[in-house]
Amino acid sequence: MSIGRYVTNPGVIGSAISVLGVIKRTKNMPADWRRLIVWGIWLGGFALSVAGVAKEEEDRVFEELNQ
Repeated sequence: MSIGRYVTNPGVIGSAISVLGVIKRTKNMPADWRRLIVWGIWLGGFALSVAGVAKEEEDRVFEELNQ
């Protein structure tokens, strides 16, 4: 498990950079449940991008076996 493949993956980079928009948006929001929803959605998207990179190797092996 190499961290370099996570750091160089465009999906993970884009998801990590999108936190700037979330910070800007939630800065002016009232401190209520809607702020938590915005952060939860961002966190879910970031987790999916990291999980996608983690599963790339398994996908490659699966494709090789099923050719």
